[in-house]
Amino acid sequence: MKIFVVFAAALFLAPLAGRADDLLTPTQIATMERRGWITPEFEAASRELIDAHEAAQKAKDDQASLDAAMPALQQKADAEDRKVAALRAELAREDHPDDTDFSALQDALENPAASLQDQMALAQAFVWTYPGSPHAGEAEGDLQQLQKKIADQVQAANDAAAAQTAAQLKLLQRVKAHDLDLGEWRAFLQDKSQDEVEQYLGAPTSKADDYWTYSGAWTIDPATNQKAGLQLTFNGGRVLSVAPVSAANP
Repeated sequence: MKIFVVFAAALFLAPLAGRADDLLTPTQIATMERRGWITPEFEAASRELIDAHEAAQKAKDDQASLDAAMPALQQKADAEDRKVAALRAELAREDHPDDTDFSALQDALENPAASLQDQMALAQAFVWTYPGSPHAGEAEGDLQQLQKKIADQVQAANDAAAAQTAAQLKLLQRVKAHDLDLGEWRAFLQDKSQDEVEQYLGAPTSKADDYWTYSGAWTIDPATNQKAGLQLTFNGGRVLSVAPVSAANP
């Protein structure tokens, strides 16, 4: 009789094992065992089956929760990676500030808008601050080049100033000698005040309200190719125009 009951119970449970919701509960199994419908061995096997099912279901639920949380976890992991990278970069700058300053110096040297004085100040500061840096030699070379460029600029400016001074002195000598052509007189006298005109040319031969005349051989009239004087027309007390005046028409 017991063998029949065990066999019947097995037939009853077999189709249910493929469906998770059709498994007997521990309470149902205990009731069947108490009534003598199943053997203790069958009860133990049934309980193991239920435990295995519950463990599998829990693992499935845990995996579903993990899959749902994965995008947020990945975003959090990416954010943490970015923070770590930023911290490492900051640490590298703090550990090697000469690298950062040297990069700034190179950027300034490559910037066409940066002045030579600003570039030299950066190079000099780097050489003074980081004498033991691996970049010290290159920075010293940059500094020497900048110093030479500035020295060349100063020399060129001095040469230009000296040349301008010499040219001005030569021009004044020619003014005094009345040795300018008409175009040169016009360029020299343009917009000069009456006081300045008298300083360079002396008192005019004659004066009117708005023009002065300088008679004599001051220049060559390009129309006649003859020596002529100068007539200066003023506007607001300053030279507006210069024209030749022949001896026959003072």
